Amino acid sequence: MASENKISVSPPQISAGISQVLVGSVSYFGTIVVFLLAFNLRDFPEVPFPVVGCLLASDGGFGEWTSAGYVLMALWCFHFMRRFVEVLFVHEYKRKMSCVESFGAPTYYWVFGFWVGLSLRPDLGYVNTYLPLFVIGSMVFLVGEVGNGVSHLQLRNLRSSKNNHLLYQTKSQHVVPHGLMFELVSCPHYFFEIISWLGFSLATWALSVIVFLAATVVTLFIFGHQRHKAYRAEFDGAEGRELYPPNRRALIPFVF
Repeated sequence: MASENKISVSPPQISAGISQVLVGSVSYFGTIVVFLLAFNLRDFPEVPFPVVGCLLASDGGFGEWTSAGYVLMALWCFHFMRRFVEVLFVHEYKRKMSCVESFGAPTYYWVFGFWVGLSLRPDLGYVNTYLPLFVIGSMVFLVGEVGNGVSHLQLRNLRSSKNNHLLYQTKSQHVVPHGLMFELVSCPHYFFEIISWLGFSLATWALSVIVFLAATVVTLFIFGHQRHKAYRAEFDGAEGRELYPPNRRALIPFVF
């Protein structure tokens, strides 16, 4: 999550390690695979509530609508397939990953992928939440996906703008992003990823998804704050450098 789009703040480069393209693509594509295995695996042993199941289940007809599970499966797979494609064609990586990072990232995603896949299985006790929550959550998820993807493309376009006179303003060759949500926050791609998982949590009301949302929020708040501080330190307005917009927040518009 936090290793992409190094146009802003790049950690020290290391010559030894594993390619971030390899780690990212394996992590994201593998998350789809383990989710599908967990969702479709036959004769899985019974798992107690609330490890699986819906925390706010509907008592109406929609609660038993089994096709809703396939909608949720499609949303999950869409997110990680998009991230897989972005690793290959959108992001630019300036360093390699340590062995700890290389094994930690896929493990993190695969564990959650398997847990979420189990949680949404009707045969293990999952009942859909209320229809309005399902619809609103799915729409919020899609808004987050569009915003996250657009923000990633904006960062890619900045990297490819070789004629941008600001690009070589600092030794790091970083540039202050502008446009759309970048006018309000330093890390809109992080903001929209949180929006995606908030929407998925509303649509599912599964404990596994809520824990995944909480882990995402904590991680992205930390990385977003670090990146924002580095932006402001680098673009201080001295010696001809651009002054970083003083009213721009780190992650949440007007708040944080």
